[in-house]
Amino acid sequence: MRDAIVGWDIGGANVKAARLDPDATVGAPRAPGASGAVGRIGASGADGGVPLVRERPFALWREPARLPEVLSELARELGPARAAALTMTAELADCFPSKRAGVLGVLDAAAGALAPTPIRVYGTDGRFRSLEEARRAPERVAAANWLASATWLARSVPDALLLDVGSTTTDIVPLVGGRVAAQGRTDTERLVAGELVYTGVLRTTVPALVRRVRLARGPCRVATEHFAIAADAHLWLERIRPEDYTCDTADGRGRSRPETAARLARVVCADPEDLDEGDLTRIARAVVRAQRRRIADGIRQVCERLGADAPRVAVVAGSGARLGAEAARAAGLRVSASTSAWTRDAARAAPAVAVARLLEAKLSAAEAPTVR
Repeated sequence: MRDAIVGWDIGGANVKAARLDPDATVGAPRAPGASGAVGRIGASGADGGVPLVRERPFALWREPARLPEVLSELARELGPARAAALTMTAELADCFPSKRAGVLGVLDAAAGALAPTPIRVYGTDGRFRSLEEARRAPERVAAANWLASATWLARSVPDALLLDVGSTTTDIVPLVGGRVAAQGRTDTERLVAGELVYTGVLRTTVPALVRRVRLARGPCRVATEHFAIAADAHLWLERIRPEDYTCDTADGRGRSRPETAARLARVVCADPEDLDEGDLTRIARAVVRAQRRRIADGIRQVCERLGADAPRVAVVAGSGARLGAEAARAAGLRVSASTSAWTRDAARAAPAVAVARLLEAKLSAAEAPTVR
């Protein structure tokens, strides 16, 4: 059991971890066959082992001092390991005065919580660093989780567009000829390139997506207040389950259908009884359509840059994989069957699974006997 490797993806809203045990790990997913399906990443059998995945919603910006506690709890659940592979996006949380300070804060929390397990930190240059090396180059290890997922996938799916739609953001990463063909490396560079779209299936506020919605009585402007979020639209339309709504609600109330209706009605300064159910559905559909358009626009920008080399197939991951698949089709891409690329748990924590597998491969290569 101590030979296991645990991958960590530490974000500002969620902490995700994946444990790989040697007897359950075979290697990378297989390459696409004639049908275009890809091997199951994180599935059992010949396509790879089954990782033990844990996800913990955690609003870091509210309680940064609790991060070591959260990491310790998850580490105890996952058990002892020979090494920990770490990637992060939490450095952007506004509880930190700068991204550099955020990286150092996350590294300090991990060092205390995961000891004595050796930690290797993944960077945007594709390298693993020790904690001390990462502390000396914090800009290299900030927001590298997308690269871990893409690098692992590219080893077996050489030409595809990885679409990872999470609770907050969407990563759009092109793979061309077995390499990651992303233009950007930092968050800002990726926003410019269309490779990072700041919308997710849960936490995006409604007025960040739509300015008007259509009601039965006609078009209506929306209130630019934090009355409802994307999760309310997806829940109302039954695109997610109440247990998938893992972030805070805008009003601090529950996730029942009447409570969701109240938040959606507030978007147009109404109560549910002021509207009919069709109006609530129209509001929710407008939100989802806006998200789909934004992600599709990012896909088109990435593909236009690549020209003839642009991938024609998308591999989707993340808690918003359904939204990603819809956006990919809207942009003219063929979508690999969602269940063929990732198991459900692995899809929701793709960077954690990928960074663990990358470190596992690196350690295995280092330990392999030299043939003369």
